[in-house]
Amino acid sequence: MNEKLKTYLSRAKKCYELKELERLGLSPDMEQRELILTYISLVLKWNAVSGLISPNDEKKLFLRHFCDSIQPLLLFGFKKDAKVLDIGAGGGFPSIPIRIFRPDLIFELVESNRKKATFLKEVKSELQFENIVIHNKRTEKIEVPDEKFDYVLSRGVGSLIKFAHMAKPFVQPDGRLYTFKTRQFEKELAEITKNKEKNGVGISEIAEYDLGNQILGLNLVSLALV
Repeated sequence: MNEKLKTYLSRAKKCYELKELERLGLSPDMEQRELILTYISLVLKWNAVSGLISPNDEKKLFLRHFCDSIQPLLLFGFKKDAKVLDIGAGGGFPSIPIRIFRPDLIFELVESNRKKATFLKEVKSELQFENIVIHNKRTEKIEVPDEKFDYVLSRGVGSLIKFAHMAKPFVQPDGRLYTFKTRQFEKELAEITKNKEKNGVGISEIAEYDLGNQILGLNLVSLALV
């Protein structure tokens, strides 16, 4: 960790809750703990200028954002050496927390906001994550690769329908789309189910979870091509 970043380390340590990871079944080694603290320090450093998370969330950063981000890994999983696309990567949630625990995964992060993309590039550099590519452009401007992604995920695109529409061109025929609960969740689930043949995307699985017995009734959705 560079000297300038150490200014934020004490605040990062106050956020970090090892017991919460252990409750989720994860036991980070010393290298992973260092990566977590460095990442949290970077979020705290950049948040005032880049709006990565709500200022009110800083005290609950680890629970509300880091632990929330690893739910796709815990509830649905990723196959070994998979290619993952994160649409609207923002503050690196959920990709960076997942990458800390799964170094075999190959990530591409799409973020149109210049300041947030610059933040992501510093995260990549500080954490020395060579298997991450960052695109500072809109998803519509990203060229669909010949070898599509095994997983496409997002934590903040907006509606389920919007996410499905944006993610569909990038995923392998047997791949999965992972996203989180939205504001009009039940209505959007019904709309996707009703139009799955027309749109070519349907619900594969829905998992409900809580965070630290403090944030209740959250949902994670897995979608698949039909």
